[in-house]
Amino acid sequence: MSEPAPSGGSQDQDFVRVVWEEARDLIKRLEGTTVQRFSVEAGGTRIEIERRPGTVVAPALASTATAVAPIGDGAAAADAADGRITVIAPLVGTFYRSPSPGAKVFVEEGDVVDAGQTVAIVEAMKLMNQVTAEQGGKVAEIVAKDGDWVEFEQVLMYLEPAEA
Repeated sequence: MSEPAPSGGSQDQDFVRVVWEEARDLIKRLEGTTVQRFSVEAGGTRIEIERRPGTVVAPALASTATAVAPIGDGAAAADAADGRITVIAPLVGTFYRSPSPGAKVFVEEGDVVDAGQTVAIVEAMKLMNQVTAEQGGKVAEIVAKDGDWVEFEQVLMYLEPAEA
């Protein structure tokens, strides 16, 4: 893993993206182990991973990322199986539907979004991280509530595939 560039801007965002990819890899590597808490620090960046008993990683559809769901909660798996596209939290933090308090929300149920469009943000360590739609579609359901704490790869909303 490389150290962040001192100039800031896009290079810092690239560094953060690499750190989160590394964190995802670590989480996957810890599956099936008895490790419940892991922490690593490099330069000015610290990653802490804590697993709660009773959580599992649900299998993903080919076009979606995995989602964290409590054991015995078949609702998320059933919804994903209905062909909807999931929009997931890229990291642990606070979910916001708008860019600032009182501002217009990014999307409402029924809105049509394009691939790459910002649909929400997740705040982590005072940094606002954009949540984007990986595919275009119509917002079918917004699962997370504004201001809710969300977990890594938690389903935030569902999109219906765009009609051909």
